[in-house]
Amino acid sequence: MLPEPVASPMIVLTGVSRIFRRADGQLVRAVTDITFEIPQGQFVCLVGPSGCGKSTLLQMIAGLLLPSNGSIRVADSFVTEPSPERGVVFQKDSVFPWMRVVDNVEYGLKCRGMAKGERRTIARDYLTLVGLSHVEDAWPRELSSGMLKRVAVAAVFANGASVLLLDEPFGSLDYVTKRQLHDVLLRLWAQSDGENRRTVLFVTHDVDEALTLADRILVLHSGRLVDDLGIGVPRPRTADSLLMEEMMQRKHELLAHLGLEGAPAPAARREEMT
Repeated sequence: MLPEPVASPMIVLTGVSRIFRRADGQLVRAVTDITFEIPQGQFVCLVGPSGCGKSTLLQMIAGLLLPSNGSIRVADSFVTEPSPERGVVFQKDSVFPWMRVVDNVEYGLKCRGMAKGERRTIARDYLTLVGLSHVEDAWPRELSSGMLKRVAVAAVFANGASVLLLDEPFGSLDYVTKRQLHDVLLRLWAQSDGENRRTVLFVTHDVDEALTLADRILVLHSGRLVDDLGIGVPRPRTADSLLMEEMMQRKHELLAHLGLEGAPAPAARREEMT
């Protein structure tokens, strides 16, 4: 049997650093010399303690910030500015309060110049997929926080971006709503195979969330990439899945990186580190 082909890189970071100057004049190195690749179609979680550079790194990949050193390529093009091919969902609600739900979901397609009838059909299809077809004409102020996140997820998928960047999008939600949105996100991500599957980079500080979602977990600490962990447990992952030996080992490694347990034992090999 021939081996399965390896997906080509979608996101490539080479020696990326970012330095800020604070108001008091002091230089802050937020991200230091980070190099990694993410293949097309992979779901990657970026984990680390608060202030370790996760959001800064995501914003650089989005093109909202430029690296002080190094380079970022997405789909073989250097990132120098935002692009509709890189969809972003932020920590705070990323919907326009003056637009009805369906208009929010189709906004990106409108900016691309798509005809109204076509973009409305796509927006309604994604609202159905996230379970919100019944509120397409509602105003955002009329929805719960969980429903607003569904709108944001529907909008970023509807826009057709090949890369999705999510910055702790579910961090403020209760446990039940978060679990429901994990299912929604994974269902949308998995509905396309091969070259059509989106590449996802998902920032979180929640270890269980990362273990539930990711094919692979990148760990940042003090602005540096300190670990690269593959997750081989098949989906869908349940509460019982998280108790499997492999998952518990990964959880202890992640907790150690977050300073909640002793230092992780050195791995025999980190073949996936780049």
